[in-house]
Amino acid sequence: MKKALLLSAVLLLAVCSFAETTINNFTGYNDGWYPFGGDARSTQTYGEIFTAPSGVNTLTSFSFYMGSPYYSGNIISGAYLATWTGTHAGVLLYDSGQLNYDNVGDEQITINNANVSVNPGQQYVMFLSASKFYLQSDGGAFISDGATNQYLNGFSYFNNGRAFDDLFSLPWDGYGLSPDWAVDLEFTAAPEPASLMLLGTGILGSVAAIRRKLL
Repeated sequence: MKKALLLSAVLLLAVCSFAETTINNFTGYNDGWYPFGGDARSTQTYGEIFTAPSGVNTLTSFSFYMGSPYYSGNIISGAYLATWTGTHAGVLLYDSGQLNYDNVGDEQITINNANVSVNPGQQYVMFLSASKFYLQSDGGAFISDGATNQYLNGFSYFNNGRAFDDLFSLPWDGYGLSPDWAVDLEFTAAPEPASLMLLGTGILGSVAAIRRKLL
């Protein structure tokens, strides 16, 4: 009975703890590229290109580390995730809707529960853009530089004004630049259907064994 209970516990633990992978190149707040914002004085779109690591299939959340205000005031933008073509964004996979960043400096903008399907080895771009909210911001901000990471493929930007659709059709003004933006990406590897069936069969077998012991 003890063995069956132990086996059941192990199998349940396996179901609840599928592999997680984190990409985080933050080493402390360090003012870098500037200024990002939603007015004519600023660049409207800032991004970071990354490659999905092996063994994952879902991006659960992603974060941007912001630096000091370049000039005071809030920044209204959106957070987005798209495939990367090599020169510009490809297919839009995630749109946060409007975000109102207070721009007090040295903060982390985090998008939780994104749950975007990704393919290992494929390039993507995570970006903040004020294009849909052009001229609605008062402030501009530095972003925080991050360390080099094998899965991060360079900081990117586009002075695209209010033309949000240009992000998906025209080459960005700069991409694959160093240093990288300080970011955090959280991935999980959901189980394949066959693995779920195997685990389920094991759990059912353990339950049956326990019942036989109790009868």
